[in-house]
Amino acid sequence: MRENERDWGIACHWSAPILAELMGPEKWSRMQSVQCDPNFKTPDVDAPNVYNGATGEVVNQLHFPKVYRFLRSRLRALLAEGINVCFGKRLTSLTYHQQPPSYVTAHYEDGTSERARLVIGADGSNSITRHLLVGPERAKLKQLPFNAVFINASYTREQAQFLRSFHPITSVIVHPDNLMAVLMLLDAPEQDKPEEWRFTFYISWRTPVEQQEAEAQVMGIPERLQQALDKSKAYADPIRSAHAWLPDNHDKVYWTRNMNWDPSLPEHAWDNHGGLVTLAGDAAHAMTYHRGQGLNHALDDAGKLVKLLTGSSGRSQSEIIDVYETEMRARAGEEVRLSEMNSYMLHDWSQVKQSPLITRQLAKGSRDEPPAVTDGTCEANNST
Repeated sequence: MRENERDWGIACHWSAPILAELMGPEKWSRMQSVQCDPNFKTPDVDAPNVYNGATGEVVNQLHFPKVYRFLRSRLRALLAEGINVCFGKRLTSLTYHQQPPSYVTAHYEDGTSERARLVIGADGSNSITRHLLVGPERAKLKQLPFNAVFINASYTREQAQFLRSFHPITSVIVHPDNLMAVLMLLDAPEQDKPEEWRFTFYISWRTPVEQQEAEAQVMGIPERLQQALDKSKAYADPIRSAHAWLPDNHDKVYWTRNMNWDPSLPEHAWDNHGGLVTLAGDAAHAMTYHRGQGLNHALDDAGKLVKLLTGSSGRSQSEIIDVYETEMRARAGEEVRLSEMNSYMLHDWSQVKQSPLITRQLAKGSRDEPPAVTDGTCEANNST
């Protein structure tokens, strides 16, 4: 973990009851304060429009039940209260001690180490823990043929109010030229100071992987900004103005690969060393972001792990972790594939209305009933 990272908004919807249970009532009572707009009351059902990016016309309306949009830095600060978080640690290796009492030792780049009963690798999509478990080749993310340029920016009072007039939090924009865009509020701490609001937005488009890597060798922030500005000229508002109003030297510009990792693939199986180590969150199932499922499956991982570890019913830790991994691989693997399919369809104008974002919206999985459960301990979260 690093103390100074790029901030972003993250969507929490079907997993909100899991997060509430994990946090406890005191912290959950403060969740409004960590939203992107602490002054915007989360509606029971939100209904953002999907716009035709070329004309600005509404082509569909989404119906999202109780979507929280958290500012990552504020959420992480709240979650970390009362926890000893050690920043600046980089994992280098794990050693396993199988003789009772079994334990695992995590070794760090600075020469220190920690002994534990269980290591949960929740260290992001480029997880070092995953590399240690399956090796560098099998741990590699699958790169998809989509480019995206994200931009964070603030505007004048009038401009900021105009951009939020489309929707207070999120505007989804698809384009007949097989482009995809989203404009989101990132941070609005003061309701009456629109000039201090921060927005985040992106345009994404199909690009062969080989071209992506060739561009990465020669394009820096100015070139990526120009790339986004060129794409934005094909758009109506709000995307067109959001780009046009940027200063020439704007530097909050981030190029993003679209990548994933499916834990259900046989070649991605790992040895948990008798339940001493496992993976969770993006480390276990990195997925594309166009359907906003990543945080929700990460929280589902956490909820199920806690229930299993605290209600073991006499089972060994090895059995507990096997149960967790069996359910997680099936559930999250399905979403990795569904989100990938959704990303392809949103970048194909002829398939947008059949995409999971439109047909399933933010619902969990590909069907209304949850995946089969292999252990009764998981049933409470599967009903979420």
